Amino acid sequence: MTIRLNTQLEFENIFVTITKLKRKLDAQIEAELHWRGYKNFKSSYLPIFILLYKYPSTVVQIAEAYGITKQGISKLSKEMMAEGFIKTLVNKEDRRSTHLLLTAKGKRLATEARKCIKKLNENYKSLLGFNKFDNMNDMLVSLLALHE
Repeated sequence: MTIRLNTQLEFENIFVTITKLKRKLDAQIEAELHWRGYKNFKSSYLPIFILLYKYPSTVVQIAEAYGITKQGISKLSKEMMAEGFIKTLVNKEDRRSTHLLLTAKGKRLATEARKCIKKLNENYKSLLGFNKFDNMNDMLVSLLALHE
């Protein structure tokens, strides 16, 4: 049995709208990356790829940046290590601390993911128009800032 929410109620509820949009975006990025040969990619890896794209980070730093539990990031990072996307680097100053960094395979995937996101942004800009897209993005950033 399929449960269908009242359409008017759905559009009045920002939580439902954003949740559904995020799931649609995740599905599109996953499908695109699977098509490009990254069959085991999961959209839940994106926050780690985004943060590690520029510089190595600890599990704690990633968890704090995205509001995800350390246990959640640890689980995802173990999966990503098993896939060969990331590796650990022991902190020379404090050997108890390790940083995560992208492998060559992970860098290739991160680059492909960035291309997918760019393509998706361009599609939305052409569908909505540049002004509406920019306004939408500004509003979402403003909403996010209210919670930080």
